[in-house]
Amino acid sequence: MQASHAVSVLLDDDLLAFNRAIGVVRRRNLPVQGITVGPSGQADVLRLAFFMQADDANAMRLLRQLEKAHGVHSVTVTPVSSPSLTHPSEAVL
Repeated sequence: MQASHAVSVLLDDDLLAFNRAIGVVRRRNLPVQGITVGPSGQADVLRLAFFMQADDANAMRLLRQLEKAHGVHSVTVTPVSSPSLTHPSEAVL
C-alpha cells in the first residue's frame, strides 16, 4: 500500500549536487508533489524537501540511492500521517 512520505535532503549549495539529487528522484518515477528548495541554516548547504507517494520499501530504496549521490550530506524520509500538512517544509525539520 502506498503512503505519503516527507523527504528532506541536505546537499551542497551548487547546481551539480541539486541536479544529481533531482535525477535520482526522477529515475525512481515516484509521484512527487510540493518540491521546496531553500537554505538549511548551515553555510553552503541547501535543503530539498518534497512529498512522495510510495510504499515503505520504495521510500527506503530512494533514501539509500540519495545517500550515495555526490554532494548529498544527509537524507530523511518520514511517513506522513497528518492530512493537514500541505507543504513539505511543515513535515520536515
